[in-house]
Amino acid sequence: MIALLATALIVTTISIALIGLMNTDLTHASIQFAVARSFYLAQAGLAEATVQASAAADPAAYTTPEQGVTVPYGSGRFTYWVDAGPADGCGPGLKTLVAEGEVDVLRRTIGARVRACAVGGTPEVAALFGVGRVQFGGATSRVYLAPYQVGTPGGGGSLGSFTEINFTDSDTRVNAVSEGTGGMGAMTDLLTLRDGTFADYQLFGFPEPPDYNANPEADPAPWISSVFGDIIKAKPTTGVVTNRCGTPRACVTVGNNLTDVLDVSHLRETNDLRHVYLKGIREETLPQLALDAAVFRAQAGRNTANAELNKIPRLALDPATLRTRAARNTANAELNNTVQLQPKTDSVYSPTEFYQVMLYLMMHPEQSLQGTVYIDGTFAFFRSADLGGVSGNVTLAVGGDLILYRNARVTIRHDLSTPAGRRMPGIVVFGTSQIAGTGPAPTMGQQACDGQGVGGSGRLVLCAGSTLTVDGLIYTQDGMAIGPGAFVDQVGAMYHNSRGISNPSFLIQDATVVLRFDPLALSAFGTGIATLSWQQLP
Repeated sequence: MIALLATALIVTTISIALIGLMNTDLTHASIQFAVARSFYLAQAGLAEATVQASAAADPAAYTTPEQGVTVPYGSGRFTYWVDAGPADGCGPGLKTLVAEGEVDVLRRTIGARVRACAVGGTPEVAALFGVGRVQFGGATSRVYLAPYQVGTPGGGGSLGSFTEINFTDSDTRVNAVSEGTGGMGAMTDLLTLRDGTFADYQLFGFPEPPDYNANPEADPAPWISSVFGDIIKAKPTTGVVTNRCGTPRACVTVGNNLTDVLDVSHLRETNDLRHVYLKGIREETLPQLALDAAVFRAQAGRNTANAELNKIPRLALDPATLRTRAARNTANAELNNTVQLQPKTDSVYSPTEFYQVMLYLMMHPEQSLQGTVYIDGTFAFFRSADLGGVSGNVTLAVGGDLILYRNARVTIRHDLSTPAGRRMPGIVVFGTSQIAGTGPAPTMGQQACDGQGVGGSGRLVLCAGSTLTVDGLIYTQDGMAIGPGAFVDQVGAMYHNSRGISNPSFLIQDATVVLRFDPLALSAFGTGIATLSWQQLP
């Protein structure tokens, strides 16, 4: 009996201990389950905040009440804030979204919090995007898609298209930063920009030439690629954009080969694009922005937020809207009077009138234009011009084509110390619905330069040796062509539409483009919201 009682006591003690351990494990499991649920509830709150901000009449200005918005969801609830309450820390001009998920368990509240940095006013984030083909050509071409401010959310600039991204020449350089063995053995390009001369690697935040192997066979995915953006194979949310490859999304091609390249390693190694550095290739489904003037007008017709046009704190890329802004812009009235355009007080010019203004500004560089300027027709810069001074506020909108002839230097600077200056578009080339040129510039079917035809379709052409220094968004209705020896120094972003397959949306041939990507430039579209980064908060 003593042995039996002792055995029973031991078994009972062990059973009680096991039950206690099981109860503790169940409690821990319940807490862990609640932690996981609260995290995903917070993610749901972040998604809801994005949806609400995107649906606002002005996503860039949307905010929530200081106490946030609380919504019951599933077995818990989430609260989200947009630029309110605990939502801060993303930087000037960016939207800060914070969401907190909460679950009640065991008489306790388990919570998790996440934060996202986003750009209001654009549903996508890409430094250079073309609806049609984006084409890089020429052994001496240099393209840098660098961040405007190193270390800010968003990182390096991505490159995308709805149709095709084509590298016609294997020696074309895209983000080819100081290729070589590093140190004194590296080959470094020096770039003279509006704010000084920089080594190419400095654009991406490297304090000295990075030491890596540029040979794609030895290192098809070099470590430096982490600072760059992606190639985006895009597909529109509605409709289909056809391409030469026959793929449902944009394809990446080399030379005349129509085989779609699947990843960056194959691009560099198999296809010998040894001077092209991008993080990776990803697929996206994106809305097609600013399809044509009719789409703009339809959007404007449904937008009741524009009842008092002059009070809108953003610019919608609608030709009628920008022309109205220019018509109401009287800041250049004195300049108009000086060049004998009286009694003209607005800032809508015919090409001939704008030539008069440009000739005067060339002789009086201390003066400049202000605000939104609209040219009714195709315009060509035959000589150099600085439209807005060192830190101006000019948006140049063109109802035709815009051409920079050989050796012309055109500058459009903004005040980049303010979010408003960074959001302001730089050049918007709409073309004309009649597709015909006016004034002394080339007319329908004529050649501008370097084999580029113009006819009022909304094309931006940089002839050989020309230079464009611009802040903000460059938007074209029918693409941009950059000729041999031309140079682009831009802080902002590019979005190029296409009116057909005859012209690429973006074409560079033996030229240099330094595009320091500022996501805020994309907020000029005034629709949607795009997330740059997110993190879980303690």
